[in-house]
Amino acid sequence: MARAAAVSVGTVSRVLNEHPTVTAPVRERVRAAIDALGYERDSIAQSMRGGTTHLVACAIRDFDIPRFATFIKEAERVLREAGYTLILASTSNSAEVEVGLLRAFAARRVDGVMTTISDESNPAVATALRDAPMPVLLIDRDLPGRADRVFADHGAGVQAAARHLLDMGHRRIAMLVGDTRAFPSRSRVAGFEGSVAPEARLLRERVLTAEDAFRETTSLMSLPEPPTALIIGAMDMLGGCLRALKAVGARLGQDVSVIAGSDSELAELMEPGVTAIAWDLAEMGRHAAAMLLERMRGTAPDSGRSLKLPTRLVVRQSCRPPVSLS
Repeated sequence: MARAAAVSVGTVSRVLNEHPTVTAPVRERVRAAIDALGYERDSIAQSMRGGTTHLVACAIRDFDIPRFATFIKEAERVLREAGYTLILASTSNSAEVEVGLLRAFAARRVDGVMTTISDESNPAVATALRDAPMPVLLIDRDLPGRADRVFADHGAGVQAAARHLLDMGHRRIAMLVGDTRAFPSRSRVAGFEGSVAPEARLLRERVLTAEDAFRETTSLMSLPEPPTALIIGAMDMLGGCLRALKAVGARLGQDVSVIAGSDSELAELMEPGVTAIAWDLAEMGRHAAAMLLERMRGTAPDSGRSLKLPTRLVVRQSCRPPVSLS
């Protein structure tokens, strides 16, 4: 390349690194030689010299949760505009996988990590987070420590949902939640129990798949005194609940009122539309990427920061007073 441009190897290096001492005519001649020869920089070798790879890893529980795409799209845009490439992985909701991924990301020298964790009390995960050589940001988790975290106010969302149902006259209100070892479900349970004080059998935990939602909804609707309202306090579980209601012959918005734990196209397009708890996942993605960039650039404070995003209740037609009060 230096021969093609009739310059020294050092001059080529200065052009590649955009050194200001190179004159415009020489810079243009070197760039023309680069284009003619189809040269591409060795980013791995460059990162070894510069101590940065400009790679950020994002590990989420499950690729099958459509709403996570909104988070990833916005986070990727912010990172790309800052010169970083985002790579994705799935944790499979397993602490063992989470620890392995953190170690693998460190070995590959990524500059930062955004991740969910399945169990905020797991000591191996806590150790892996503490020992990670790169900044780590927790997605929708609230584990105080060195890691920054961005999460939604799920507890307030469930409280708003419960008030909506109580104001309609519902008293037998059931809720499905995921794993309470992680912040979202734990805060939803706190919001629910603080608002409703339900019977133990009306609160069903570890609902992690649509099949779980189908099974638990079927079980609830088969009780001698079934609930008159359901809060589906987990992401992407509405479909399993609706299938169960159809299977047992319960009419949405008539025999039972339903509030989804996260808004979605399914909630909006159902007939009747399903009232849902909503929060801005695009905003969450933007904030997560911006906070991680600050941490990677060394402009963030030493202690971990937390950002809580508000939730709101999107009211549609799936909730009515219980039949006895209609």
